[in-house]
Amino acid sequence: MSTRRAGAAARAGRGGLAAGVLVVALLLAGCGSAPAPRPRAPGTVPEPVPGPASLDDLLAARVVGVARSLLDAPYRNAGADPRGFDCSGLTHYVFAAAGLALPRTAAEQARVGYWVALDELAAGDLVFFAKQRKPNHVGLVVSAPGEPLRMIHASTSRGVVETEVLRDPYWLERLRFGRRVLGGG
Repeated sequence: MSTRRAGAAARAGRGGLAAGVLVVALLLAGCGSAPAPRPRAPGTVPEPVPGPASLDDLLAARVVGVARSLLDAPYRNAGADPRGFDCSGLTHYVFAAAGLALPRTAAEQARVGYWVALDELAAGDLVFFAKQRKPNHVGLVVSAPGEPLRMIHASTSRGVVETEVLRDPYWLERLRFGRRVLGGG
């Protein structure tokens, strides 16, 4: 190696070492600069730290995500796959995609889980509709409590769509009840 190259390599090595020392010094200085936490008054409870989502929340997000991916799929009588869905075929399919078994028909699905007040329905719940007493249509709730009730469902005329239930006179007139199939009750 020439003298000129050896000198350049030594200077580069010292520069790299100096930069490394500077980085470590800055990191150490940063550790000491955080403000000390204020002591809590005796008897006060600290703010809760949000924990990880529950398994039910994760499953609901998965079910809703699968349903959203199927928006605009066609309607098919007795259909239960992306080539075409009927209402209960859609709910059966999206729950199965999340690893959860759900009966195949709307009437059977209406007996699973537990009853939930319409204003407490949450994403992942099922909402049922009927002209008479026996449910003949089901949708998947995709809204949170306190939000306008929205569902994804398979409509005979439009395929898989998202509908705001309370703004649609057709569905509002037939709205019957909701069921929660995720979680205990």
